[in-house]
Amino acid sequence: MKKNFRFYDNRQKYLLFVTTTNEKNQIADFIRPHINKIKPTKPGIKIFDAGMGDGSLLMNVMRQCHEAKPNIPLFVSTKEISIEDVRLGLEKLPDRFIEHKNTVFVISNLHYAEAANLKSNNPAKQKKINWHVVKLKGDTSLDFAEQLRSQNSFLEKKWNIEINKKNGNPTYKEPSVMIIYREDQEFNVNELIPRINNGANKFDLIIASQPYRSRISAEKKVKYVIHPMIDALKPKGKLLTIHASGNDPANKIIKKIWPKENLDKNLLSKLNFRDKKIIKCKLRALPNELSGSIATSLIFSAWNASIYVNQIDDDKVMKIEKSKNYEDVVQKIVTKNKGLYFNNEIFVIEKK
Repeated sequence: MKKNFRFYDNRQKYLLFVTTTNEKNQIADFIRPHINKIKPTKPGIKIFDAGMGDGSLLMNVMRQCHEAKPNIPLFVSTKEISIEDVRLGLEKLPDRFIEHKNTVFVISNLHYAEAANLKSNNPAKQKKINWHVVKLKGDTSLDFAEQLRSQNSFLEKKWNIEINKKNGNPTYKEPSVMIIYREDQEFNVNELIPRINNGANKFDLIIASQPYRSRISAEKKVKYVIHPMIDALKPKGKLLTIHASGNDPANKIIKKIWPKENLDKNLLSKLNFRDKKIIKCKLRALPNELSGSIATSLIFSAWNASIYVNQIDDDKVMKIEKSKNYEDVVQKIVTKNKGLYFNNEIFVIEKK
């Protein structure tokens, strides 16, 4: 196993987690009232998603923005280092440009402290920034889908990663920014379109879902994630932070197998959060999978959800999976709880 392997770079586990749990829908339901409360100012509503993933959550948020303010221009910016997830996100975009025509969508591979400003803090890399503007032609979702699919060649050349020699983390080889809007709406959204020498923005709402590893220090969470996001808020703007809270069956599975694993709670004492709420997310399962003998597929999905939400590194997982003792642990806990659920904790930080 490579020393520099990071859990969140294992996209197969992530995609299985997304498709077998209702987490994204639960988070979207929590976000909806905050979307409705946004008071737009010119030139439009501005949303930032601090990690797009496959785009499932962000597309729901964009739908909510259209429902709440159907005629207000919308600027959506996000970051994602995984080329696979960027492709999946782009595949979901065509319908958004049909429903809400006056949308500007921006995605970059930049870090948290850079993404809101669309500028690399590394001067040498900033000189190599790939600033890619896509003006969608036509007026059907099929038109837009074909044009977005054609961006794969750009992604393959410019969305590559390398390993940071200092900390072993993956980082972008070249900073890249993709800006997408409808060509027939360029006049209407012109003020929202970022420029290569003026890409900074302040946002009405920032979504930070599982943005950091639970076991890093509270100081690093604040310095590298929370603080840059707060800086990127408009006055009265809100930062929604979502992370696993434990005290659930998924965490019990982990504690049975790795008794010393703990989620870091220090962050709670370091920041002043508002409107704390626990949301319960469930593993999707058919009724017949939970009756009688638990299906092997359900055990696998429950195991994957547990190690994913508790952020267990892959080398630890591989050692346990060789013995297959984890299957008995998972089966007992799933049977006892008639399924599997895990708790996410959501906080709201409002900028003065």
